[in-house]
Amino acid sequence: MTQRIENLLSRQHYTFVRSKLDTPGVAWYYAETTANDFDTKQAFHSSFSHLVFKKDRGVISELFDSLFPILLSALDRQQKNLKELLRIRVGLITRAPHEIIHAPHKDDTIPHTTGLYYLNDTDGDTIIYNEEAPSSNYTIKERLTPKENTWHSFNGAHYHSSSAPTQQEKRITITYNFIEN
Repeated sequence: MTQRIENLLSRQHYTFVRSKLDTPGVAWYYAETTANDFDTKQAFHSSFSHLVFKKDRGVISELFDSLFPILLSALDRQQKNLKELLRIRVGLITRAPHEIIHAPHKDDTIPHTTGLYYLNDTDGDTIIYNEEAPSSNYTIKERLTPKENTWHSFNGAHYHSSSAPTQQEKRITITYNFIEN
């Protein structure tokens, strides 16, 4: 089961973060597949991303100082502590004409927690599967519908998928991969 925190940030803090990400000034990088490079290339399976931090490279983006405190706020609200940050990645998926569920994947192979912070209300659920190993028949554990200023965290051992919105223009999600203690 995921941990869910609605209205994670104060209204002013949320508005500040949204003004940093939901703007033409962000350098979005196009990928023909959303989950990983091994996915088959199909229409409407592409997405855009902005890598903010990666453990082996450190801080990559000027957005780090704006986005890292979101993780700390979520951990404080859950009375947990950060042991190690593995990655912060912002994803942008645009509207598709029909439901597209991207390939099941894990963000990292080491034991970790995955945190998702949704920037906007939209369709385009995140699907968390029961499986922790590759499968030919994934079964749904939980579906998360993006709601602005909402945090979800779950065991990163579970395969999961994003999906493209069909009713809204875009889906912006900040993904945090980390180890807590």
